Amino acid sequence: MSQPQVLVQPSGLSGRARDFLAAHARVVPVGTGPGEDECRAEMRAALGYCDESALATLRRIQRRYSGLAFTSRLRDSEIVFEPVLDVDPDTGEIVFGSAIMDAAPDGCRSGFVRPDGTLWFGLFETDAQAFPSLDHFLECEALLHHAHRRRPLSTETPPDADEHLAVLRGRYPRLRPVDAASGFCVGWWSDGERLVFANGLDARLAADGRGASPVPTVVTTWLGEPRPSGGT
Repeated sequence: MSQPQVLVQPSGLSGRARDFLAAHARVVPVGTGPGEDECRAEMRAALGYCDESALATLRRIQRRYSGLAFTSRLRDSEIVFEPVLDVDPDTGEIVFGSAIMDAAPDGCRSGFVRPDGTLWFGLFETDAQAFPSLDHFLECEALLHHAHRRRPLSTETPPDADEHLAVLRGRYPRLRPVDAASGFCVGWWSDGERLVFANGLDARLAADGRGASPVPTVVTTWLGEPRPSGGT
């Protein structure tokens, strides 16, 4: 199988993300689902029309990412990119299912992309909007890999993550958001000396649309220097 474009021409990605993919990503054989005519027929049967824009977006995403595989720190598993067309005739919704899948699926977790490019993760019947794009997810993974090579300072599960982050930003006024690696329920900040990561993905999924979540947001801070010798 040919390499995904993101490995051959990683335009739009930071140097850190490119280095991460070069060192840790690999290519595995995956399918691309039905062909053009079958996709159009599926959309017409389910929706009454064919969304050519969505089909073009799917093919672009497949060319860039299909077959990409690596160990995800955010998902804590081996993952594979395998986006295919999925049309729900009841809701009229088009998604690119299996966009990110565990290499050994457990039947509980899912990852899909909508035609607007946003990445969503699911747990059972609950879905959460996670990142503005697959590139944002790759940047997050690269920064997580980089951070875990730094010296950990703290890991906290505050009752109010927003308030806790506001306190941190007040304490370290030079902290700035790392937008390229952040999403809708995860966020990064850096001041050149420390990295702060707020992971609210599991909290968002556990909330299932409710205001409060039984699972806390985890806020981790690393210092800039590498771990002591022998760290992993």
